[in-house]
Amino acid sequence: MLAASSLSATSLKLEDWTDTQGGKFRGDPAEVLGPLALFRTSQTTGRHLAFHFLSAEDCVRFYERAKEAPARADDWSQAKSSVSAELKGRVSRLVDGKLVSAELKGREPEFYVVFYASSGAGDSWGMLGNAGEPYKKLKSVVPEEFEAVFFGIRHDVIAQTNMAKTMNVPWLVCDLRDEDLITSLSRFVPNEGFSMVIVTRTGVPLLAAAQPDANKVKEMFAGLAGFLDALRPENPQTWQDRQHYLKAVQAVSHPQGYTGPVLVGNPLRADGLVQRKVFRFNASIKVAADGSVTEVTMQPDELLPEKMSAPIAGALKKAMFVPAVQDGKYVDSEYTYHFEAPK
Repeated sequence: MLAASSLSATSLKLEDWTDTQGGKFRGDPAEVLGPLALFRTSQTTGRHLAFHFLSAEDCVRFYERAKEAPARADDWSQAKSSVSAELKGRVSRLVDGKLVSAELKGREPEFYVVFYASSGAGDSWGMLGNAGEPYKKLKSVVPEEFEAVFFGIRHDVIAQTNMAKTMNVPWLVCDLRDEDLITSLSRFVPNEGFSMVIVTRTGVPLLAAAQPDANKVKEMFAGLAGFLDALRPENPQTWQDRQHYLKAVQAVSHPQGYTGPVLVGNPLRADGLVQRKVFRFNASIKVAADGSVTEVTMQPDELLPEKMSAPIAGALKKAMFVPAVQDGKYVDSEYTYHFEAPK
């Protein structure tokens, strides 16, 4: 059970929503997470659903409510998302066996794994120990996409420091004296025992587990890996949701002027092209007002084997686009596709 949140109920703007399957719920639009719409449904709960479960009209409604959410920062130290901003200056890391103020470097994490642990709860120690391996394994694959945080509960500063050092935690450790100021995380403190919660950088909860054992900890990290996979632009299972949402909102968000077509589903892979000795090419793609590809013209290039021109053109005809917009209306357009192998 979670403690009462410092987020007041009145700050949530809950509205009625009905998905395309007829399911009804109340939620406050929070942010776009790749192919997913994220809602806050209470002070300590959230809901996510793929965009194809929202009508085009509700996609626009969602966009209007969530468009002010801070963009993910390229510089973590400059992040404005609630969790990231509140952690600045209030977390440490173990360096040579000592807790030192953490320098938040690199790109802002999209997710935070939060461990609510107490030195007085024996199984809290086990949770931290069980998390070490899956944390390091996932970090080795996506080092900047998530971070973990030790949020101490029901013990003093000495106990918190001892717990972090004894378990040799590789993640961030909150300054116990400042935890009340990290309101985006303090709202999830359990009333009893210990817990593990995965939230977005804006503080929307995605997964939670009370008093997780070793198997549950692994399950939580597997769930996080699933969200990370959904964020990959290369994941074809997400293309229709991305297209559905953007096609619903592009015209509304660009009532005047011109904005070009958006490639949301790229059927070509850089590693596959390089394996076939394709190192560079340009292609002109005609995109109709409904987003379909009507024509692909390959441009000659000395780094494009002639025999690969037709197969590449055939693949690009399967690309998924959101069409161009002119003064709030979708129009035919042309998209220049450029590929150059990474050096």
